[in-house]
Amino acid sequence: MSISGRSRTGADLMTQTPTWRFRPMQPGEINVDPIEGQFFTTEVLTSINDALVREAIQNSLDAAAGDGPVTVRFSFRSLNTQNSQPIRDRYLAGLKPHIQAKNAGLPEIPAASESLSFILIEDYGTRGLQGDVTQYDDLEDESQRNDFYYFWRNIGRTRKGDTDLGRWGLGKTVFQAASRINAFFGLTIRGDDGKKLLMGQSVLKIHKVDGRRFAPYGYFAVFDEHLALPVDSEAVIAAFCSHFSVDRAGSPGLSILVPYPDPELHPKACIKSIIKHYFFPILSGALTAEVHDGEKAYSLDASSLQRLFKKNPFFERIGLRGVVELAQWALGQKDADFERLKEPPPGRAPKLRSDLFEKGQLERLSERFHQKQRIALHLPISVQLRNRKEPTHTGFSLFLERDDALEKAEDHFIRQGITVPEVTSLKHKGVRALVSITDRPLSTFLGDAENPAHTEWERNNKPFKQRYLLGPTTLGYVKTSPREIVKLLTQPLKGRDESLLQHLFSLPQTPYGEEGAKPKNKEGTGDPAGEEKTFIDVAGAQYLQLYPIKNGFKLVKKSSAKLLPRIIIVQMAYEVRGGNPFKKYTPLDFNVNRPPISVTVEGALLMVCQNNLLQIEVKRPDFVLTVTGFDPHRDLRIKTTP
Repeated sequence: MSISGRSRTGADLMTQTPTWRFRPMQPGEINVDPIEGQFFTTEVLTSINDALVREAIQNSLDAAAGDGPVTVRFSFRSLNTQNSQPIRDRYLAGLKPHIQAKNAGLPEIPAASESLSFILIEDYGTRGLQGDVTQYDDLEDESQRNDFYYFWRNIGRTRKGDTDLGRWGLGKTVFQAASRINAFFGLTIRGDDGKKLLMGQSVLKIHKVDGRRFAPYGYFAVFDEHLALPVDSEAVIAAFCSHFSVDRAGSPGLSILVPYPDPELHPKACIKSIIKHYFFPILSGALTAEVHDGEKAYSLDASSLQRLFKKNPFFERIGLRGVVELAQWALGQKDADFERLKEPPPGRAPKLRSDLFEKGQLERLSERFHQKQRIALHLPISVQLRNRKEPTHTGFSLFLERDDALEKAEDHFIRQGITVPEVTSLKHKGVRALVSITDRPLSTFLGDAENPAHTEWERNNKPFKQRYLLGPTTLGYVKTSPREIVKLLTQPLKGRDESLLQHLFSLPQTPYGEEGAKPKNKEGTGDPAGEEKTFIDVAGAQYLQLYPIKNGFKLVKKSSAKLLPRIIIVQMAYEVRGGNPFKKYTPLDFNVNRPPISVTVEGALLMVCQNNLLQIEVKRPDFVLTVTGFDPHRDLRIKTTP
């Protein structure tokens, strides 16, 4: 609904001087203080820098005007003390009594002597805030998208499209949360009609000024009765641009000015947050980010990020070097480079199992994975709305690599370019995974499952569960895909190896030093049966001696041993916090048949060498088995079975 039929004209409003105004509350009205800022205080968004960068760039990417890259610029500026006072009075005087109110909710108000600092966030290559500026109701008309209306007059409500990154209508609240006075200004140039519009908003708590009770939301605007309308006066907008060095040069887009920013916000932290959360669209060429700090300017595009990556230890410090390398490789893969799996049967809970691979494909991929070759997979999947008869076929990409330098598993989920940092499933140490979702139906599906801060996909989200058939299990299929794929790539081959342990139960019992002789039993009959239990000693301690060496061990005959088994099996595993370390062994820990593990034998024949198992046939009593290359930071358990 708009006010187009009212008597006051746009020309009348243009002559008004913009001011700050909060709505007086009526007796009996329910008291509700805003809580939307709490949605951006998750453990993953460890700072206001992360929250501001994620939401600002997300809004800009959603408003992209075409196929070219979107540019987002963060400028950190401050007016000198002499200029601060008149400019502050011009734009903030009407707000002053409200932010100074006893119950406004601000812990600290900037001193009058403090210079006016601000952050200017501007985007280019976007369409700006288009739509009817007089609209104040959408309950009867949902046919047309109105960015201006949803940005300025809605909290927790949005008409963004299915594949947009922002879906909750809460992202813009981070702008006021980033300000010490909980306020921000927005200047837009619209791509459709070229109009320039200026408006401001402040979000406080219910408060009193001169005995009157006011609602939390206030506007810097011109007013038609109670409706706040943007300033479109050329003179007012030109003065605003001059005072705060806003120079859009007529380019469509949106400029957000955050006065008195939170002291935690600073350029270096901003750069770190941009790279951390948006490295993928930067590397793909969809996004360019700039950070201006006084006279210094930093540009983050695909080429500059690659140069920074090569020469700067910054990526090691924030733990991104490995995933940026993997992302660079992933973006260079062509359709023919992907290994494509079969789609799980629609209409049933999808599961990642070996039958989704073509014949021989799993074995081939397993070998590549163990050889530390990167793997690009395409995983088809279907999603189905409850009001649709047929499912929609879609899919996603999964990129895998082994990295022995990793202290723990590392998986990254990216939907339409933005990282979803709380989603993780990979448990295998030394493996890095990157999951990229760009296909529209699946991006829509996952966006519906996202929390307000866009940091997690929630399977128990009630609207999400009600909208989709098999929603939670389909979501689980995507979330657990790195873990399940790695399980399949590292599982032992099916079938029996008939010769693997053939020597274990036919042990020759020849005392070394008497070639060809047989040990005697208690009666001296020479029957070996009486000695078999001695040779099937689980620990082997009475025959064998272990010596620790650098990154490994040596196994030799114990000096006091009179007899020595012909066949010896040696099992190795890294110590674990709980349970049997040998049962919890995984080939990702190490494989005795692959570097960096090195196995040498003297005076014995190496018969079996695979995974964590060695089997040797002793030829001389002075035999030596040497195994090195283990992780020096982990404790090694060794079990010998003669």
